[in-house]
Amino acid sequence: MADDECDVGLPQKGLNLIIKEVIPDVRIANESRDLLNQCCVEFIKHLSVEAQRISAHDRRKTIYHEHVQKALENLGFPPDYNEAADSVLDECKKAAQIRLKRKNSRLEKCGIPEEQLYQIQQQLIEKARAEQADAQASQVAEFHQLLLRQQSESSTSTGGEQETAPGDLDEDYDVE
Repeated sequence: MADDECDVGLPQKGLNLIIKEVIPDVRIANESRDLLNQCCVEFIKHLSVEAQRISAHDRRKTIYHEHVQKALENLGFPPDYNEAADSVLDECKKAAQIRLKRKNSRLEKCGIPEEQLYQIQQQLIEKARAEQADAQASQVAEFHQLLLRQQSESSTSTGGEQETAPGDLDEDYDVE
């Protein structure tokens, strides 16, 4: 692949695993690996454009599995490509179900009903907001005290007289 960081491709490790699975006893030069990676990218681009065209024809903004299957057919790929796509889709669905079961299982193992967990979460959020508001209020109070201290120090340093603002001088003198 080119040195450009914007280039896309399969992760090198994934590509190496695929190559080892298909031809385990053969070594492949790095240039050949790069070429295979570019071929994979071009295949995906070509298939995606055709699937997008089909989904647009169906007035859809999302490419679904059926669009990919139809694209494979339209591009002249043999039926075993569709069978492979179906098996990959089934594997993805199973993996998603397993992840969902694990998530739900962790929630069930907690022993606290979901509604109660939600209430606890809301209470913690309110507590954090109150603590943040208290911290901000104390910062404002500290800042106010600092200002008062600075004002009293400046008034004592001038002998108790109040300083006049530049605009106050205009009243004492005629300015044209």
